[in-house]
Amino acid sequence: MNSLKLASLIILAVFLSACAPKQMYYWGNYSQSLYDTKKNPTEKSILTHQQSLENIIQESQKNNLRVPPGVYAELGYVYFRQNKKALAIHNFNMERKLYPESALLMDRLVIASKLAEKPKPSERIDLKNSNNKTSSQEK
Repeated sequence: MNSLKLASLIILAVFLSACAPKQMYYWGNYSQSLYDTKKNPTEKSILTHQQSLENIIQESQKNNLRVPPGVYAELGYVYFRQNKKALAIHNFNMERKLYPESALLMDRLVIASKLAEKPKPSERIDLKNSNNKTSSQEK
């Protein structure tokens, strides 16, 4: 009787462990990094967030996981704010390739990246128009 219970427990444990969902994304410390950047947007916190995004991409690729949605786009925006347009456009295109539903937004961000100067923190890129105007210049 004891061996039957033991065998049942082992079979149950194996069965339940096989049902665990496979991890689809690697998020790293994204939440904490984003929180720190939004709470205290210093050059150091932005650089730390950039490194966190780059790490998420590297770890995802290393572990054959899909890069989480929005990570390439957010990293592209960080590069855009640093006036690294080629890297920004590359990341926007990677987001578009990985998540086709983001194509419209990513295409507009690529156009804005090609046309815009480095934005000041108080300026916002107007993605409705593909010219170089910002909302503060239109007022």
